[in-house]
Formats: sequence, C-alpha cells, structure tokens
Amino acid sequence: MYLERLVIDNIKRIRKEKGISQEKLAEACNTATSYIGLMEIYRNIPKLSTIERIAIALDVDPLALFQDKSKIPITQEQEILNKKNYILSSIEKEIDAILRNT
Repeated sequence: MYLERLVIDNIKRIRKEKGISQEKLAEACNTATSYIGLMEIYRNIPKLSTIERIAIALDVDPLALFQDKSKIPITQEQEILNKKNYILSSIEKEIDAILRNT
C-alpha cells in the first residue's frame, strides 16, 4: 500500500510541477484521461508497464517515481525550478483563457 501511494503521489506531484494536465499525460501514455484521474485518487493502481510509460511522458527516470521525497533533501536550485515551472504553467493557462475569450 505504501509503495502504491508513493508512486501515485510522485506522479501527481511531478505532473503538476511540470504543468502537464491529466489529459496531456493520458495522451502521452496512450490511456484515458479518466484512468489518470482515478489513479490520482487511488482508485486505479498502475501496472509497472504503465508506470514506465508515465515516467517517459513526464521525462523522469522511472525510479524517481519510487523515491520518498520526504527523505531526500531538495536542493535550492530544484526548488527554484519547481516554482518557476508552476508559475509558467499558470501564466500559460491564463493566456490560453484570454485568447479563447477573444
């Protein structure tokens, strides 16, 4: 149970840090958006082959999905990069919303 939650939590965290929607992740993994959504609320537990496809789509080493971030000190540079990615994805969403309403 611990590993299942850890992997799913890491997938969700990394997806959000990189500003990737559930829909885009599903497309990149050749799966349904609903599968990703249900996975992120622990209703679907991904197989190893799915975890591998998700890691490729997120551009991370599959082993990173099994790492407990609470036990790994985050570097200041990584923290800055995470915040930058979050801000950029937020700005991109705002621009898309503005352009769609034009």
